[in-house]
Amino acid sequence: MRRLVLAAMLPLTALAVFSCSSIQEPVSVPTLANVTMTVRPVRVLLGVATRAEPLMVSARSDVTVLDGDGKTVRDKVSLRKTPVGFTKKAVSLGGVDWGAPAIILVPSPGDHIQVDDTVYAGEIVLVKRGESVAVVNRVSIEDYVAGVVTCEMPSRFERAALEAQAVAARTYVLWQMKQRRLLLYDVTDDTGSQVYGGITGTTGSGKLATERTSGTVLMYNWQFLPAFYFSTCGGRTVNASYLRGAPLIEPLTGVECGYCKASKRYRWAITIPGEEIEGALGQAGYITGKLLDLSVVKAIDGGWVDTVEIKSSEGVKQISGYALRQVVGTSRLYSTNFEIEKSGDKYILRGRGYGHGVGLCQWGANGMADLGHNYVDILKHYYQGAGVLKIY
Repeated sequence: MRRLVLAAMLPLTALAVFSCSSIQEPVSVPTLANVTMTVRPVRVLLGVATRAEPLMVSARSDVTVLDGDGKTVRDKVSLRKTPVGFTKKAVSLGGVDWGAPAIILVPSPGDHIQVDDTVYAGEIVLVKRGESVAVVNRVSIEDYVAGVVTCEMPSRFERAALEAQAVAARTYVLWQMKQRRLLLYDVTDDTGSQVYGGITGTTGSGKLATERTSGTVLMYNWQFLPAFYFSTCGGRTVNASYLRGAPLIEPLTGVECGYCKASKRYRWAITIPGEEIEGALGQAGYITGKLLDLSVVKAIDGGWVDTVEIKSSEGVKQISGYALRQVVGTSRLYSTNFEIEKSGDKYILRGRGYGHGVGLCQWGANGMADLGHNYVDILKHYYQGAGVLKIY
């Protein structure tokens, strides 16, 4: 039997016809024959400790401290809300200089390390970077995925939707591991990558979805798919050219979706005073004069806004719908699928969906699951042209 070490990318493809199976049984997907694969740990940036804002590390049992090369520096080290810090050239713990710019904290068997209020599986790596220390969780991919699933999707969602989320999260991090293999970390623990809550954020439904899809990924053109996902599309997902950093490939070209109507963000409207938008646009450097009008001048399939025109006392300027959403606030302007209506000195924005619009629509996935579709059906709908394959 051959043995392959999988850092983040494999020359594989999956071509198969899938069928629905009982919700009580894991869905069968193609498996690689006569190959054993090992995936290196995921490196998750948990935060940065500074003198002004140190991070605290704790463990119930003593930990072992390794240097950056993995050699034991000292075992039986007690951590009780111990502040992470640094000296001129080294990492420090509780004010003790460890004489190295990087150390690894390894928990005792059966124990885990806590960073501030969150408990994590795996090891904690501390790396001095200038006047700060990067705190990185080195964790197995399956423990990582379990810590993502219900931080990114409501735990009350249907099992098949959670399983689709698990596969998307697993595939996305493998794609990122390839992109960032030479850097300090693969992903952050927030919305910049995927929200990861460690053991503290792992729920029973998230763990079950991870276990039932263990080793299952999405692949396209012999590579891991950048499996983007978001909350609600409002009727149609958008092609990847609309999202920074997303390659324009067949599985990310956008699809019709009639499954996310249960989302409270399926349709929405917000009203914003003209003075408020004027101030936000000015602060962002888009205008210097008085705002006279704001309108959509170009939208792509499904109503996603490509270009917004700003008329001010200083002239006319165009910005992207993405830029306007950043200016207004992503938690307020829920997506870039909107229309603008001026009403007196206010602007009414009526829109659809929540999130960037590329890839898997999470509320749509739940709608499909509610109709009896399994996670493979869901993934094949939102990532059309991609293969679903169990690689370990």
